[in-house]
Parts: sequence; structure tokens; C-alpha cells
Amino acid sequence: MTQDIFQDVNQDLPKDLAQDLPLLPVGRTSFEILRNNDFVYVDKTMYFSELLKMGQFIFWARPRRFGKSLTLSAFDAFYSGKFEIFQGLEAEGIMCSPDFVTRPVIHVNMSGPEGSTSIDMLINNIMYELKLNEERHNVSMDRTDYAIAFRSLLKAVHKSSGKRVVLLIDEYDNPVIDAIAMVKETPNKQLLYDTRIIMQNFYSKIKLAESDIYVSFITGVTKFARMGVFSKLYNLVDISLSPKFAGFMGHTQEELETHFAPFIDAIAVKNSMSKDNVLKKIKDRYNGFSFDGNQMLYNPFSILTLFNDMEFGNFWMESGSSSFIRNYFKEKYITVDEFEGKNVSYDFARSPGEIDSTTPEGFLYQAGYLTLRPGRERRFALEYPNLEVREAISKIFLEAINSDWNGIDDEREELSRYLASADISGIVMVLYRLLAGISYTDHLDALRSPVVRILQKIIQKFTGQDSSAAPLQEQSSALADFLVKSKGESYYRSLFQACFWMAGAKVTPEKQENLERLDPEVFFAPLTYVFELKMLENARGANTAIRKGMLQIRQRGYGLASKYPVFVSIAIGKAERNIVGCIFEKDGQETVIDVEAIHITRLIKCRNFGNQPMDVKILKPTIYGMSSPWFGL
Repeated sequence: MTQDIFQDVNQDLPKDLAQDLPLLPVGRTSFEILRNNDFVYVDKTMYFSELLKMGQFIFWARPRRFGKSLTLSAFDAFYSGKFEIFQGLEAEGIMCSPDFVTRPVIHVNMSGPEGSTSIDMLINNIMYELKLNEERHNVSMDRTDYAIAFRSLLKAVHKSSGKRVVLLIDEYDNPVIDAIAMVKETPNKQLLYDTRIIMQNFYSKIKLAESDIYVSFITGVTKFARMGVFSKLYNLVDISLSPKFAGFMGHTQEELETHFAPFIDAIAVKNSMSKDNVLKKIKDRYNGFSFDGNQMLYNPFSILTLFNDMEFGNFWMESGSSSFIRNYFKEKYITVDEFEGKNVSYDFARSPGEIDSTTPEGFLYQAGYLTLRPGRERRFALEYPNLEVREAISKIFLEAINSDWNGIDDEREELSRYLASADISGIVMVLYRLLAGISYTDHLDALRSPVVRILQKIIQKFTGQDSSAAPLQEQSSALADFLVKSKGESYYRSLFQACFWMAGAKVTPEKQENLERLDPEVFFAPLTYVFELKMLENARGANTAIRKGMLQIRQRGYGLASKYPVFVSIAIGKAERNIVGCIFEKDGQETVIDVEAIHITRLIKCRNFGNQPMDVKILKPTIYGMSSPWFGL
């Protein structure tokens, strides 16, 4: 019953199986290199013919590591007439058509040299990209200015070849995103402003060169209105949400099973798992990105890394800047489950706002941490795509509010192990340690609701530092404290949900009943945990509260559909800011957890008394109050 199906078996692959595996293009974005060296390539060229009908200027947004650069590299080879590397692909038929015409390609990669720490460096990077295209087509451009150089390059290539050019701009928004990240780390806001101006001047030349351009493909992560691309190109076609191109980037389930079949079999052999179980685990962990709310996709980077390493991990999240997201969670006072299931309009999904000033859900959606699902009344709902993202984002959230975030990985492994073996004492001990690691300030910060934040901004705006406004400020603080305390239960529910997600468990959405919201169920195969949380002012009455919670579980029939249910009732003390009581039922037997013993164990660990003999009774805290000098260590 408690066998951990997620535990890998350390078993080497048979030599013949390992030698037969195809080459994987990990970290490679050159279409020509992939095709010339027989790397695995998932054919997406069937979309080319439809794209050619869309218009002169085409844009699509996708999160990082979704194959944007590889796609533009394929367009480069396509229009350059490299027929031999398209043999066997869908685009081969288009290229063999008598109507097909090769064209000169100007390919600008704005994600090339990273880390533009100054405007001079940014301009040098732009000029470097233009110089590569100048040499490629053996023309001369006007070097008076970076924007003028861009405009003159387009005109010179058109004139030299006698054909209108194909313009490819990869990661058009990368310079601004880099500048935003730098502003978060340093107070140099001028860099962001100047970067926007530079890129706006650069992209505005595309409109002026309309007569020199046959077609342009522009990719990015976001839609910056102040970049010149969207404000100047009125005929720009945005296909980001088009159902017709929902599978254009990323791997579908069919593509996964077709193109990576040998790797799926190899993982099954290595981990002594059936193929069906391997596919289920891959799907749960990596599938779920959607750009129209219906078509589910795998992130290519995660899939390639999985099959290259033959180990399951959080690859996509680890390839980004976790410190940036951690600081974002801390700065915005948001919880990990705050926006999951939130209904948003089509307009929001299409244009969620500038990434540096949009709402938190707009930021997380554009960055790929939240994705689309079908919503109510022809709207979308936001959700985390899969276990990989949920685990990683939960870990980042807990790191943001925990003073000892360097130890989060150890806590995650322990919690996963305890969940697998139905060790409730161990689960409570990890949850207790994680909660105890949150400072008093972070507790208050994390509890700040949008209502409180808006209220405080209004009070500050209209009263300032005027001493006459002191009574009003005191009243607003009292109201803020009331709102903070009223959200206590949902806050701890969010923390627990983040902990379980981080450990790899599945957590069902909260269910709404007539008068209250039920706590979510936690599934860690083959076990289903049903938690009931009770909030108390302090530890007094904890025993009554947890038994009331267990009675509520029975009366409402929670978890009856589960084959292996475990019922857990937990009491949280507001004064203690931690677990003050717990009772659970497993296999028909009730057990009360000694929370005081867990508290004492943590005190001993924190104080690091070594091997000195001691009387633990001396350390026993006043668990229901703040009087103990040991409390909160």
C-alpha cells in the first residue's frame, strides 16, 4: 500500500539498448545542424503553408525554452532553399512547388550576447547582429546609427538580391526583460527606460522598410506595447492564441510517443516500470502547457533533458532565474495558490500587460508559470501546467518566506518520503519546521491581502506623514490587522498546499460547499490524504478542535471514494503561528500526535547542544503562549 512508485531504481541500461538510442539535440537551436547530424527532430513544418497565408508581419509569444529559436532557424533554412535538409518533412512538398521562391533572409537574434549591463553594450550587441547579416549577404549598411543601420541593411539586401527579404527577429523582448531583471537587483531604473527607447527606435524601422520586406516572423515571451513593434505595425498578426497554431511549438502526446519511443522504453527498463506507468509519470510531470485552453503540450527542453539524463527532475524551472521569481513572490506578498483557477478574459490572455507593471497573474502567465484552461462563459482559467512547475514554484515560494531556505531541498525530500510511507508524525514534523522557519515579519507580509495593500496605499496617499492624520492611520492599521487575522486559515492552507506540491503530491482544488470551503485532498499514490485545518487563537482547546475536525471529516464523508484514505485533523494556533495539535486515522485506527515533543526536538536541534546530557523537561515550552524564551527558535 505504501510503496513509493516515484522512487527510481538504480539500474544501468543494457549496452545494446543505450547504443541504439538516437541523438538528442540538447541545447541546440540550429535546424541545419539537427538535420545534417540525424538528431531527433519533431516535424513542425506542416504549419508553414498556413503561416504563409497569415500576412506580412506575424508574431507569436511563447515561454522560454519552447523552441522559438529552432523554429526561426527552420524558416531561415526554408527560405534559403536548403532543400536537402527538408527531405521527408512536410515542408518538402511546399519547396517542390513551382510557386516556391527562395529569398534572402535577415536573421536577428536579440537573445544572443546576454547580460547587457549598459546601453553601450546593448547597442554593440545590436550592431554585431546586423554585421553578421551584412557579411552574409555581402552588402554595406550605413553605420551612422544602430537604427539607421538596420533600415539601410534591409534596403541594401533587397536592392542587391532583387527580392524582398524575409526578416526573422528572435526573442525581440529579451533586452527589456534583461533590463527589468537588473532593475530588480540594482536601483538603476534609467537603464530600463533607455533600453525601451533603444528598442523602440530599432523596431520602428520595420514599418519604414515595409516595401523591402516580404514576410517577417517575430517571437518573444511577452507583448510590450511600448516597443515599437505593436504600436507601429498596425497590420501585425498575433497568432499566440490561435487554435490553428496551438500545437506549433511544444510536443503533443502523439509526438512524444512517436518520436521518443526508444527513450520511453529505456526509462521503463532503467526504472523497472511498465511503459504505461512511465508515460503516466511523464504526462503528470511535464505535460499541460496550453496556448488555447485545449491543446496540451510538453515543454521541449524538459523532455529532451529527461531523456538525455534518464532521470526525472524540474528541468524547465531550473533553467531560469529562481532568485528573480523568489524575490517577486516576496515583494508582491502573493501565495502559491492565489491565482490557480482564476478566470480571465480573452483580452487578458491575448495582452496581459507590460511584464514589469502587470498584475502578478499577468506576470506569471507571460513567464509560463501559469497556463490556460477552459473557463466559464467562453473565458479562460489559469492553472499551473504540471507537477514540474507546481513543485518548483512551491519550493520557490517557501524559500521566499522561510529564513532557512537553503534547507528547503532537505525538507522536500523528507516530506516526500513521509507522504509515501504514511508517516503522519514525520509529515507534521516537517510542516512544523517549515512554519517555524518563517519569521514574524514574513508571516505578516505573506498574510497581506490585496484589500490590505490597497487600503494602505490609499491611506498613505491621502494622509502622508501629517501628524493630524494619526487617528486615521491608527484606524486603518486596526482594520488591516483585522483583515490579516481573518485570512489566517486560508494563508496556512496555502502554505500546506505549497509544501505538498513541493513534495510531488497532487492536490485537488478546494471544493465549495454551502457555508464553507473544504480543505483540499492530497494524493500521493496510492494514498489519499484528507486534511481538515482548524484555526485557534492559541493552543488552548487544541485537543477539542482536532477531534471536532475529525468528526467533521466523518460526517461529511470526505475521502470515501479513495481506496487508501488517511484522515488528518490539524489545529493551528495564531499566537504560536504553528501546529498546536494533530490527530489522524489510518486503517481504522486513531492516533494523536505529540506536537510538544516535535517542538522540543526542534529546540534541541536549533540550539545544537551536542552530546551534553540534559533534562528535556527543562526545555519544555509553554506551548499555548509566547512566554517561553525558547519559543520561535
